[in-house]
Amino acid sequence: EEGADEGEALLRAMETAAGLRAPEAGEGDDEEEEEAEMPEDEEGMARLDAQLAELVRERVQARSAAKEAREQQLHFKMRVLELLETLLRRPSPPALLLLLPRPLLRVLGDAAGVPALRPLLERASGLIRHRVCKLSVRGAWPEASLPAARLVTELEGVLAFAAKARGGGAPLAAATTDVVMLLLRTITQHKLVDVPAMLRLAAAAPADLQPPPTGAAALNPKQKRPGVAAAARAGAAA
Repeated sequence: EEGADEGEALLRAMETAAGLRAPEAGEGDDEEEEEAEMPEDEEGMARLDAQLAELVRERVQARSAAKEAREQQLHFKMRVLELLETLLRRPSPPALLLLLPRPLLRVLGDAAGVPALRPLLERASGLIRHRVCKLSVRGAWPEASLPAARLVTELEGVLAFAAKARGGGAPLAAATTDVVMLLLRTITQHKLVDVPAMLRLAAAAPADLQPPPTGAAALNPKQKRPGVAAAARAGAAA
């Protein structure tokens, strides 16, 4: 038993030194604590070799399981994109698909710069530019399933995403531009925003359309002012 205890102590020390485990509470604090010694007898060395082999086997299995999980997740995401493309190919796709661009833009942002996710990046980029951004809602606007104000909010969300995006390169920049144009085109074609109402609301808060005042005329920083997007949503609801 004494040889086994020494072997386990040595294994813990090796794992900690290699960064494979975090030191336990109080471990290493006592400078006078006896250090694990290598067993000198053949039986102790055999036990230590077996424990080391088991440790290596566990680490290899953990890495293999993590890699398999990543591959399965990638396969699942690719399958979802494939199903979305099938839906977008329908003669009259539902207007709710206009809410797809922002989640797809996030996929592009997450996949950018990751070699293993390049197939996902290319598939999502192609889906946005060649399918989603060619959506066209025919006939009267389906207000019951997709309120006009909701679409304006989505446009605001895409613009906020673009402002905060870091990296992503040309594919993300091009896809974001196409998405903004899609939403603006849809809002304009279906006259989803009451422009006069929006302008009246904006005129009621001229400070929102001008640089913030300074000095004594400065507004209280805690005071909330209606934004242009809020004006657009109000116009859509009008």
